[in-house]
Order: sequence, then C-alpha cells, then structure tokens
Amino acid sequence: MNTIIATTDYTRESRTAVNYAARLAMIMKAELVLLHATYIPVVSDSFIDVSITLDEIADNDKERMSELVKHVSSKMGPALRIRGNSEIGLTGELLKEYVSKDPETIVVMGMKHVDKFSEVVFGSTATNLAGELPCPILVVPPDARFRPWKKIAFAFDQKEIPIHTGLKLLQHMSEKFAPKIHYVHVMDTPYNAKDTHSLKPVQNILGSESQVHFLSDVPGETTEVLNDWVRRFKSNLVVMVARKHNIFWKLIYPSHTRQLAFKSSVPVLIISED
Repeated sequence: MNTIIATTDYTRESRTAVNYAARLAMIMKAELVLLHATYIPVVSDSFIDVSITLDEIADNDKERMSELVKHVSSKMGPALRIRGNSEIGLTGELLKEYVSKDPETIVVMGMKHVDKFSEVVFGSTATNLAGELPCPILVVPPDARFRPWKKIAFAFDQKEIPIHTGLKLLQHMSEKFAPKIHYVHVMDTPYNAKDTHSLKPVQNILGSESQVHFLSDVPGETTEVLNDWVRRFKSNLVVMVARKHNIFWKLIYPSHTRQLAFKSSVPVLIISED
C-alpha cells in the first residue's frame, strides 16, 4: 500500500478521520495525503457570490490545509510522510483522478451520524463513493480512536469476494497485528445452506486465525443484527463488500453497506466489488 488519502472539510468528524489515517500511515509506512475540495459558493443559477473571490477562497483553504498538516506532523513526529492538497472541484471527482494514478491507495473518510431521512435520501460522500472507486474506502465514525485491528468482523454474503486491493491492505495489517478474523453472514432466511465456499480464497490470502458465524436475521434489521454482534464481540473493524446493483434495486432495497457505515461505532472498510 503506497498511499493513504484522507479527505477533510476541517470539521470535527473529518479531523477524527485524519488522525486515524495518520496512525494507519505510520504503521503501514505509507504516505498520507490530506485532500480538501474547494467549491464555488453559488447562491442561484444566475448569481455567484462575488463578495468573496475564488482566489480568496482557494487561498484561505490552502492556509487551513497548511495548518492542519503542521498540526498532524507535530503530533505524529518526523517519521510520518505527509502532504496536503487543496484543490478546486468535487471530492468524488478528485478522488477518482487520484486513485486512477495510483491504484495502491486507500481512502479514509469521516462520517457524521444523521437522521434516517438524510441517510436514505442523501447518503454521504463516503457511502455514495462505495463501490465507485477501485480501491478500499475506510469510513471512520466521529468518535473513533485508532485501535490495533485485533478483532475483525468480515461480513460476507456467500457471493464471490474480490481479492485485490482491499485484501492486500488486510493482509498487510494481519502481518502487523495477527488478528482474529470473524467471518459473519447474516442469513435472511433459515433455509439457506451454511455455505463457506466464497471464503476459501480470502482465507488463503489472509491466513489469520478465523472463525465463521451464521446469524439469524430479523426481517428488515440485517444491519442491526450485524452491528449488535460487532458490539458484543468488541470488534475493531468491520469489512464489507460494496455490491453493484441496478437503479431499480437501489430504490427498493436499502444498501446494507450504507446503513452500517452510518450506524457503526467502529471503522468500516468497504471493498469494491468491481
């Protein structure tokens, strides 16, 4: 893993994610890139707020980025390789450009706890990008502190699991922490076979001590069942695969990945299926 990109909008939630990413970069000996997307404050389709020029906005954001880089550097010490970029554009588009140049990347993003309506209708930048970037996204809850990944909950659904960048990260961290990996499948019906064939390639790569769990689902409460298990077993990380679905499916069925990202009390590592 060459690079860790941590997005920031200078809020408390994003600073939590930046601090988490810095600890991760130190352990992995990766470069930490802090990224802020500067936007133009448009009031309406026909009017742009000219009281503040774009140059002034960009200069202000660059100054704040410089202060953040200095703060993180002083906190972590000279061993941390860090740089900050403040660019004009949308966060998602900038990330796609960055990742296209260096696929060996992980993106770390903060998460706010929001109301149910906002979660379903608007989502967040992190959850909207899940499955869109060809690299893993680590979603960090607002109150999270870095803890060694000693207990990992790997949610699986008996479909093929991609074994590229996301698992390379887990493999690297497994070498550092020797975690116990719990493969967890929340069964939506008691009639499904308890099949573990999809885990074989993953287990061959990770090679850590592991255990498989099949949990009974309460209709409509898959995320709650998994989240409750994570709390009871005190996991340090949840791993999920972002599956590709068509528009009709997305409208009718809520994304378990999105739901867990909003509700989890521990970081969620989202691996893209594509």
